[in-house]
Amino acid sequence: MVSETRKIVLAKRPASVISVDDFQMVSETLGRPGDGEVLVHNLWMSVDPYMRLYLGEQNGLHASLPIGEVLTGGAVGQVVESRSSDLPSGSFVISSTMGWREHYIAPAETLTALAADSGPLQRYLGIYGLTGITAFAGIRHVLKPQPGETLFVSGAAGAVGSVAVQLGKIAGARVIGTAGSDEKGRWLTESLGVDAFINYRSEDVASRLAELAPEGLDMVFDNVGGAQLEITIDAMKPKGRIALCGAIAQYEDDNYRAGPANLFATIEKHISITGFNAGFYYDRAPEIISELSSLIDSGRLIWQETIVEGLESAPVAFADMLGGANKGKMLVKLGEPS
Repeated sequence: MVSETRKIVLAKRPASVISVDDFQMVSETLGRPGDGEVLVHNLWMSVDPYMRLYLGEQNGLHASLPIGEVLTGGAVGQVVESRSSDLPSGSFVISSTMGWREHYIAPAETLTALAADSGPLQRYLGIYGLTGITAFAGIRHVLKPQPGETLFVSGAAGAVGSVAVQLGKIAGARVIGTAGSDEKGRWLTESLGVDAFINYRSEDVASRLAELAPEGLDMVFDNVGGAQLEITIDAMKPKGRIALCGAIAQYEDDNYRAGPANLFATIEKHISITGFNAGFYYDRAPEIISELSSLIDSGRLIWQETIVEGLESAPVAFADMLGGANKGKMLVKLGEPS
């Protein structure tokens, strides 16, 4: 039986840039699970860009997290004590909000069981979870690339972006991606098949787009918002399509919900803009996961993970992810199965 565990709480409201000092590790004494409840040992947790949104004082899709409260996010764990026939001890489970802690007690009905033979369990926090469903929805259901079209993906080396570029290539599109280092650019072009790369830190994105797509862009899968989104709006062909996935470049600004200054250009060019949220596609998760799994097994889709170990490393992993240090999905490993 586990009596003492650890969790990470918000110590203070972050300034413009996340610091590890914004978080605090605290101990917690757990009781015993009640009827219908289970005690879970977390094995993996996810850090994702959206988590930055509830740390500030703006209330949007995610309510502002009070100071002193434990952070939330996706996690995969193993049941170590059960008072539920649905989830016996030894079961593997995924939760959407019980990350940032080593153990927790929760009603069994709030958790989803995972088969032990379903592949690496952490994939359900990435390619078989929020990440994969987001990329699949944006490419297959929103943009719907046609062979020969040109697709631009910002934040192309991140978790969602790295899947989106590959799905675009599989659909027959020519893909241009941005990332913040030449090393990531080599990975995108040499391993993931991206046709052209722009280093947004060292190159002029607008000038490079004019060189790489002189006739304009057919599609944009936007992960970052801000200046890159404005540049791509100007670079769009008439009747182009934009899928708005996120705005990570703005998450540490005073108003992360601010729109592009050149929005009127979308009227002039008859551009279609669709904001989308993976939550609206979870009813299709089984079919999406099945197709992504087949693509991985066939070698047509590469899934990359950046892994750090230990709950104490979670704030660093989170800050690094927001700063673009990861290739693919950033994960924190918390333990081993029993």
